[in-house]
Order: sequence, then C-alpha cells, then structure tokens
Amino acid sequence: MRFKLQTDYALRALVYMAAKQGENCTTDEIAGYFQISAAHLGRVIRRLQNHGYVKAIRGRRGGVRLDRDPESVNLGEVVEVLEEGAQPLDPPTGEPGNGVDDALRLKAVLRRAHGLFVNYLNKVTLAELVAEGLPEPQPAQQPSEESAPAEPQPTVAAEPEVASSPEKTPEPVGAPSAAPGYGRPGSPTYGGY
Repeated sequence: MRFKLQTDYALRALVYMAAKQGENCTTDEIAGYFQISAAHLGRVIRRLQNHGYVKAIRGRRGGVRLDRDPESVNLGEVVEVLEEGAQPLDPPTGEPGNGVDDALRLKAVLRRAHGLFVNYLNKVTLAELVAEGLPEPQPAQQPSEESAPAEPQPTVAAEPEVASSPEKTPEPVGAPSAAPGYGRPGSPTYGGY
C-alpha cells in the first residue's frame, strides 16, 4: 500500500512532535528537518489539529505540539483518518465469466492484505517509534517519483582497504546501517515512507 503524500508528512510530523515531548515546534522547523514543503505541511498539520492530534499555540513562543499521549496514538488510526478509507482496488465491472470472477477473487485477497496491514499499524504507537529515535532527515518522495517504478540499483561489494593503522575498515557499499532505528534499513519499522 502506498500512502498519500499528506499521510507521509503527517506521520513524520507526529513522530517529530512526540520526540519533542510537549515542546512547541514550528511548521518551518519540522519542514526544514525533513526537507519538505512548509506550505503543504501546514495544511496537513491543520488537518491533524482538526482530528485532535495536534494543538496550536499562539504567540511569540507559539507553535504546534502533540495534543495526545504518544502511547495512545497508533499509526493505523492516523492512516485511516488521513487515507479516508482507501481501498486496494476499485470494484470490477462487466459480465460474470469474463474475468470478473478472477478480479473479485483478487480483490478479496487484496482487501484481506490491506486489513492485515492496518491491523499491524494499529499495534504500533508513536511512543514506540520515538523510543527508536527520530527518523533520519531525508526529502519526501516527489509526486512524479511515485508513478515511476524504482530502478533496481546494482549492489557491488567493495573490497576492504588494507590500512596501515588500526583504523576501522569501511563498510561495503550497500551494507545495512550498524545502528538500527526508525526509518533506517535493517529496522523492524523501516517502511521507506
């Protein structure tokens, strides 16, 4: 399942605010951390505010902050609110026997997979993600990249260099990060969002 860009931004912002533990954050601060559009993030944060996840504080030292306990916010709930009941497939049309039966079976399988996916997200809270650390700052996928399939990148194992001093040898290209954490390859929560 691919999330809408607003859901991606919302999840990033919620994790960031949860990590700040009640401190006021500005939209520009969050957008700058993740290198995403502050204008789009502002609209997403207003939507989160309308659903009771975020509180806006006015004034010179104002900003936004998480308005709920991170332990009580699960990802499935946030995704369902922002994705507005997205379904994996549109209903098939046509005469029975002309491929419609196969499409109905496929739809049932994909709905079940979608349900399992959402059930898993319902078990993951913001508090768990924050315990693993803030996600690495990286730009969000641009809409044009979403429609194009990713090109497979060849993995080339590098020969370790022989060092004359007892320095650490570099990791081979494509090796997973040594420090597991939220948003990093090798992490149980890595989803690439």
